[in-house]
Amino acid sequence: MVLKIYLDPCTINCRKVLAGVDLIGTDFELVNIDYFNGGHKDPSFTKINPCATVPAATDGDLVLTESNAIMQYAADIKQGGSSAYPVDPKRRADVNRWLLWEASVWFPSCYVYIVQNVVQELLGGKPDQAALSAEEPNFHKLAKVLEMTLSKQKWIAGNEVTIADIAIASPMHLWREQKLPLKNYPGITRWIQEIEKLPCWQKTQGAVEKALLPNKKQSTNGANGSGGSVKATLNYTKDVSPQLTEIYFYETEKSKGIHEPGDAAHEVDIHDGWSRADDFHVDKHGFSLNDFRAKYSKAWDDDETVRSEFYPEIVEFLKKTLGAQEVLVFDHTIRTKKNVAKPLTDQKNTSQRAPVQLVHCDYTAESGPKRIIQLLPDRAPELLKRRHAFLNVWKPLHAVEENPLAMCDVTSSPPEDFFKLHLRYQDRDGENYLLRYSPEHKWYYFPGMDEGKVILLKTFDSEEGVAKFVGHSAFADPTSKSDARPRESIEIRTIAFF
Repeated sequence: MVLKIYLDPCTINCRKVLAGVDLIGTDFELVNIDYFNGGHKDPSFTKINPCATVPAATDGDLVLTESNAIMQYAADIKQGGSSAYPVDPKRRADVNRWLLWEASVWFPSCYVYIVQNVVQELLGGKPDQAALSAEEPNFHKLAKVLEMTLSKQKWIAGNEVTIADIAIASPMHLWREQKLPLKNYPGITRWIQEIEKLPCWQKTQGAVEKALLPNKKQSTNGANGSGGSVKATLNYTKDVSPQLTEIYFYETEKSKGIHEPGDAAHEVDIHDGWSRADDFHVDKHGFSLNDFRAKYSKAWDDDETVRSEFYPEIVEFLKKTLGAQEVLVFDHTIRTKKNVAKPLTDQKNTSQRAPVQLVHCDYTAESGPKRIIQLLPDRAPELLKRRHAFLNVWKPLHAVEENPLAMCDVTSSPPEDFFKLHLRYQDRDGENYLLRYSPEHKWYYFPGMDEGKVILLKTFDSEEGVAKFVGHSAFADPTSKSDARPRESIEIRTIAFF
């Protein structure tokens, strides 16, 4: 007999079975049930499962109707067994108790968040904040139990992934969109991101996004290897050489008739980078995602305190992360939506700005070394002989719900794609790079990124053979909710000397 599994892959428990059986490696025949069009109520299916719920499975005269039971049976009939459901009695008992925990308490709690923060919007409604508030204490009680385990080991039941991991991940499979309150649970966050890297999980992502996140491009198992993408508009700039592209940061007649940046909007695919987060390297791709939970807990708009107490944290972090001998932190900017109306000519309190929706890089091959001479005139001759790299450290001040940051993979943006933007200040001139649009550009972002992570952006490097300039831009995420919390972030500008 052949194991037949009846399901619609977009539902939580169906996805669980599809990913779980794939992890186990048992052969089966898939029978699609169109849940959203009532296929689970069709008489041909209710003969199998009178409860009219999916998934269900048959193997000869055996009928199974519970998702965890289907995974357990699939493992039992796998020739040679499967490490995804250990045969050792104690290890199997541990997996079994987590399966029961998921079905009895974890699923109902996570389900509140998916109904209120995903399904309600899909149906044109709004979340019931009272329902979310009522569930939150219970969610935290359960999350603390899970965190105790995942803070000590990689997977739910030890050092190997099992069907317990798939089961517990399934009701939180849209954890960012569900807005699960995971801020204080680094173990759970680390673990769910590991789940998202599993091939069995990535294969099942597309159906979920197609059904529940219609504004998000369906996932593929293509070259990007990511967990999906969004189509969004990025503001590139036309290269009108020999005319210069310029911005003036003060009022002057000279600014009339100039060519300003951002006049070439293009819709692009911006890929969810979480499933590749560990692969990105600042010296290859021009950016990387790093763990960083700041000790600093004072006001972010207090510039002097940020400089005296937060800058030293960044120095030590970059020395450790990059292996740099010396790090200079020379500037920072708080990006908030409330500053969107602030004109560029307003040079008061320049540490407060709005997110920049312009594809750019902060330095050029000429302006990088020039900036070192400006900042460290006495030491510049010696420092310029050493490898020196400019890096922005981009840190959200809370989970990003709108206006996320996108990065263009340097391996897809050759040097000839860059051209200069001339920055005109009253006391000096500067240069940035802009990018000409290319369909070859590969863009990435990290949706839902919170304050426990930072992105390193390479904006100049004197070393040959490494990434030198990374194009980046904030963008309007079409999947952001109408009541999304405005983005607040800090970017710290640094120079690392090796």
